[in-house]
Amino acid sequence: MKKTTCKDLDGVCDAEITGNTPDEMMKNAQEHAMSANDEAHKNKMKEMREMDTGPEAVKKYMDNFKQKFAALPDA
Repeated sequence: MKKTTCKDLDGVCDAEITGNTPDEMMKNAQEHAMSANDEAHKNKMKEMREMDTGPEAVKKYMDNFKQKFAALPDA
């Protein structure tokens, strides 16, 4: 399992986010952001929804996320 913070995942707070895989960590980060129910998280989620969602942009984002995940120390 690996852990990081919401902020380290381009979020807005210092809440701990964990996951055994990149997909699990991303899912947990999304659940955190949706349950936070504050303006900072809502604004960040809106910003992310407005990002380019073309296939190349999504692949680049996921490749970057997987590299960040791989570099995290084991929790």
